[in-house]
Amino acid sequence: MKFGILQFFSWPERRVPLPTVYARALQRIEIMDRGGYDAVWLTEHHFSDYSVCPSIPVMGAHVAARTKRLRIGTGVTLAAFYHPLRLAEEIALLDILSGGRVNWGAGRGFDEREFRTFNVPMSESQARFREAVDVIMHAWASERLTYNGRFFSFDNVEVLPKPLQQPHPPMWVAAGSPEATKWAASAVIQSSSARMEHMWRSASNGNVTATG
Repeated sequence: MKFGILQFFSWPERRVPLPTVYARALQRIEIMDRGGYDAVWLTEHHFSDYSVCPSIPVMGAHVAARTKRLRIGTGVTLAAFYHPLRLAEEIALLDILSGGRVNWGAGRGFDEREFRTFNVPMSESQARFREAVDVIMHAWASERLTYNGRFFSFDNVEVLPKPLQQPHPPMWVAAGSPEATKWAASAVIQSSSARMEHMWRSASNGNVTATG
């Protein structure tokens, strides 16, 4: 059995300076590393003191430099808000800098304020999220990417770097229904195809994810 912790960067009532929030979180993460935990899952949120970590790759690189064995999970990157090739590059770079310790988690997001501020219609969140994940998985699996989608199209683009873990870091998708869980599993299958050595699927409680 493996244990991981979901690490928020909450700033309740702004009682202490924000750098103190980060310092305390990093102290906890170093204790996890020494104590034998499997992973820390870093949360991403925007425009709120609910959790002040707008960039998991930046925070993850800092965590990688301060730990030796702890896996670094993105819990989760809000893929609907990103250009997928930029996200593919940043997660792959983090995987290299951490020595292959990344668990990549992706989700749609739920905060209306974030969608409104990023000018992304919530009605498009599912479609944007799924396409972004599909682009990223193909970008990692292909030497050069050609892709034609609803929101993004690319012609013969070389996306570098590739992740250190091959064919890709373990992938987790935030899912709130059996249908979403089935999509998560099929996305991994379709993108990794014959290169994927194994895949794990679970619909337990409708919120566990696919990894491979």
